[in-house]
Amino acid sequence: MADTTELYKYFEPTVQLNTLALSNIHTLTSWGVGTAAGILGLTGWNGFIFFLANWAVISALILFVKCEGKPSVYFKSSFMDVAGTPLFNTLLSYVLVWTLMHALVYIYD
Repeated sequence: MADTTELYKYFEPTVQLNTLALSNIHTLTSWGVGTAAGILGLTGWNGFIFFLANWAVISALILFVKCEGKPSVYFKSSFMDVAGTPLFNTLLSYVLVWTLMHALVYIYD
């Protein structure tokens, strides 16, 4: 049988609410970073490096400021929930907004 302390360690509705809030933060910041990259005219690898640098900063802020350095208190798989999983989900939103803003700003170049 599973250890009862491990079984009742997380309250599932709260974990889901935390995951939803984390997803919203990552999505909104990817839109903002994508807008900045498009307006700045970043192209190619510079745009992806810009995304990765900002993603690392946002994930570190969430990890150390919001989770107080203890993500295992708020999420089941701790670090992967805060940093790893949202990376690929937000990358698609970032690329969409990045290319849209770049096309709108530099349409006649």
